[in-house]
Amino acid sequence: MIFVGGTGRSGTTIIADLLDNHPAIRASLPIELKFTTNAGGLLDLTFGSQFAPPKENNPIPFYNLRTRRDRKIREREKVGNALIALEAKINSTWWDIDAPPPHGRGLLSGITREEFDSSFSEFKVSVFRNKVKAARKLLIQLINHQSNNRGEKFWIDTTPMNIPNAHRLFQLYPTALFINMVRDPRDTIASLLTKDWGPTTALEGIEWFEKRIRAGHSSLSRVPKDQQLTISIEELVSQKSTETYNSLLTFLKIEDSPQMADFLHERMQPSAARMGRWREEIKDPEFIPAYNEMVARLRRDSIGFYSDLN
Repeated sequence: MIFVGGTGRSGTTIIADLLDNHPAIRASLPIELKFTTNAGGLLDLTFGSQFAPPKENNPIPFYNLRTRRDRKIREREKVGNALIALEAKINSTWWDIDAPPPHGRGLLSGITREEFDSSFSEFKVSVFRNKVKAARKLLIQLINHQSNNRGEKFWIDTTPMNIPNAHRLFQLYPTALFINMVRDPRDTIASLLTKDWGPTTALEGIEWFEKRIRAGHSSLSRVPKDQQLTISIEELVSQKSTETYNSLLTFLKIEDSPQMADFLHERMQPSAARMGRWREEIKDPEFIPAYNEMVARLRRDSIGFYSDLN
């Protein structure tokens, strides 16, 4: 499995399009599975919300059977409630999404309702025995049943929240690979401001970006270094294209593919990255001072990001 992610608006979709042209790799249908790593999804049911304060249960003496029983009952009720919430969110939010190409219309893009319901019914029973094993099996079943499965070696998903959740995905799939896409934060913020789901001002965009980049750094720090690769979209399409492309092949341990190489040279032109768009689109005079302050904070905390990779 290959999990691509980043802050969002950083090139996750285009890297999947590139890799999907390799005969050993197929992109997920939909290209962003969403229900795995987004809030209230499969990982939250399995491990609890990563934003909730940690809670430690005091050890129970072996002879206190009543306390043990009561704790098991409470845990089962908690899992049951989370399961109901997850199923409701799948049906209301993630099954059918009104999203533009190439994202697809949600889970129904790749799997039939019958196949999904069969796998999820099995999950609803097994999750009470072992949440991690049940979650792992559910996701593998959904991946294997996607209609574009031709037995490729790798499957790739591009949900941006994959990177802030990399350490939890690693617990599910210890052999998973992670590609962290980065982009000039100023261009990322400019792109965000064109969407109706993110920050509405450039200063809000700085706060949004810093939160995402810190979460990704924290998560990746708990994943083996040889299972993660950070790629700058600018380097891939322009500044160090051959070097970055080869590092991608080396990381995945795959041979070059004529189709993938052609896609890189023909479809991933520098103009597509819209480098420096922020200069024309962000006019707030407070933006650059606030951006420089963010850069100083990240460097102070030894958090690598775009400018430290170029």
